[in-house]
Amino acid sequence: MQLDTEQRVTELSIKELLVAQQLGAKPQVVERLAVADNIRDLLPDSGLVRGRIVRCSGDAGLSLALSLCSLATQQGSWLGVVGVDNLGLVSAVEHGIALERTVLVHPPKTSREWSITVAAAIEGFDLLIVAVPERLSVSDARRVQTRLQSRRAVMIIIDNTPLSQSRSTSDSNGAQQFLADVVLDTRTKSWSGVNGGAGYLQHRDVRIRVSGRRVARERNYLVTRAD
Repeated sequence: MQLDTEQRVTELSIKELLVAQQLGAKPQVVERLAVADNIRDLLPDSGLVRGRIVRCSGDAGLSLALSLCSLATQQGSWLGVVGVDNLGLVSAVEHGIALERTVLVHPPKTSREWSITVAAAIEGFDLLIVAVPERLSVSDARRVQTRLQSRRAVMIIIDNTPLSQSRSTSDSNGAQQFLADVVLDTRTKSWSGVNGGAGYLQHRDVRIRVSGRRVARERNYLVTRAD
């Protein structure tokens, strides 16, 4: 699949980022952004509630985050992807992301500069997918979370570390500095595809554990995903 990335995905400075978003049609503000039917049950409110944080951890975290954002971008919401170095554009399209409403941002990884960049991005986007630097301070994280709640955006944190491991290394895990409303911890159980998965990999079964302060009780799901 060939993509004209220069036309469809733009890598911008913060000032240019906000101008680019303002040039697009502003979607009607709703308190809950829709998600695809096959993952709706993962979220306690059956959608992405504005002002809240979702944390996607584990080996399928980025894949799940893209799926969570896909329908909203198709319906007109803008997505800012901040500091995610391993984002594949082809993969994003295959997960349903509308690239014409997606902006990539690569901020410095120092705590203060990263938080300033994300706070600016919150001003211009309904959705953010972010990778948090390891040494993010608690105070900078709180400032970002306060801005998020004020501007009614949704932030999805990517954390490739499994939840059980990140809890034991919280001092060096910047994602732990945020109070996540929903935590979706992923773990791949099996792959399938050509020659029983030994050749071209097409699908994988992912166990997703749902927890967080907005979740009444911890739940587990087994989801088949296309990758």
